[in-house]
Amino acid sequence: MKKIFIFIFCLSLLVSAYAQSDQSQPKSKSDQTEFKTVFGPGKNKTKVPLGYFFEINAAYTMLGSNSVFLPGISVGVILNHHWTIGLSGSVLGNPNGLRYDSIYTDTVGQPKKGACLNGIYGGLLLEYTLLPNSVVHVSFPLMIDMGYFFFRNPGKYNHSSNSNWEGDRNNHTIADTYCFIIEPGIRAEFNLVRMFRMGITISYRYSPNFSIQGVSQYELNQFNAKLSFRLGKF
Repeated sequence: MKKIFIFIFCLSLLVSAYAQSDQSQPKSKSDQTEFKTVFGPGKNKTKVPLGYFFEINAAYTMLGSNSVFLPGISVGVILNHHWTIGLSGSVLGNPNGLRYDSIYTDTVGQPKKGACLNGIYGGLLLEYTLLPNSVVHVSFPLMIDMGYFFFRNPGKYNHSSNSNWEGDRNNHTIADTYCFIIEPGIRAEFNLVRMFRMGITISYRYSPNFSIQGVSQYELNQFNAKLSFRLGKF
């Protein structure tokens, strides 16, 4: 995990250095308006400085000692080729959720049972892109989200006269919580073709009010490594 973050951090520094070097070189008027790509010839920018995009992404992070897969999507509009405003969302993608032991008691006096944590969060996406015409460039995304997390009962328990439940339960929500999340980051982005970009992002997810029984309030505060693909008009 640490090696992944170190690699992405070093990559971001290299891209930033490349962008500064590229910016310091004298450019003709045509160079300044040409959109450079990895594959195919460059193309002049559109005259109307308004674009849009649709993104699919996949991130790797940790919640406590659990490895977590975070698939997500984003959509937005691009103003003057540099500023982005949109919506973004992610979901805990582990097939059976994250297993935690001793979360609740299904019957009075019985040992506590385990449950699986699931969740989703999303909200506003703000972003600034430096030198968007370059083949490789840097952007600075900021996500301001609301999250919903819940424990579910993964199995059935028999009903008895002293049960806390009204009958057999399967996938029953044991506890849930809403929380505020803010996630700043830095992304190295590649113009593959005129309408398609790939990005590698490192970000930090912070929630000041995450609270649910059986889980530390700090477990949601973690680094993320994300791979993203954007299709749109840039």
